[in-house]
Amino acid sequence: MSVMSTKDKDFMNIVSETVNHAMKVQEDFLKHGPFPELSLTEVHVIEAVSKEKFPTMSNVAKRLQVTVGTLTTNVKSIVKKGFLTKETYTKDRRFTILSITPKGYEALDYHDDFHKKLTDICDLYIPAERLSWVTETFGKINDALEEAHEKMNATKQ
Repeated sequence: MSVMSTKDKDFMNIVSETVNHAMKVQEDFLKHGPFPELSLTEVHVIEAVSKEKFPTMSNVAKRLQVTVGTLTTNVKSIVKKGFLTKETYTKDRRFTILSITPKGYEALDYHDDFHKKLTDICDLYIPAERLSWVTETFGKINDALEEAHEKMNATKQ
């Protein structure tokens, strides 16, 4: 078992605290805004639908890294609240297509406002000349985490 240095522990603590705090602030932003009936998870489902060219249940579940069963539970609630619709694909009835309603787009816009506020905070502390380095570094870390996750899942099978 390897032992982390104090510097590494401090780094991991600040990363964890920052991510957790950002998630909590985001939840509160949503809760106290015009869409308090939506959970953060539900907003992220709507966001995932918006990013898919062909937003089937399977494609959205894959993007969110959840099972179709888990997504089904979330989608049922989001549809009931009027933020998404769910229809069988007419060209191939095996597919269920998700669509965002006008109310869903309003919620996405509000969610994007939070991301803009978060970006504004980052801009205060990350000098413009270092932003591309920070972005590139986070991208590399994200890719490495994704690869590690895939390897972990491959060994489970």
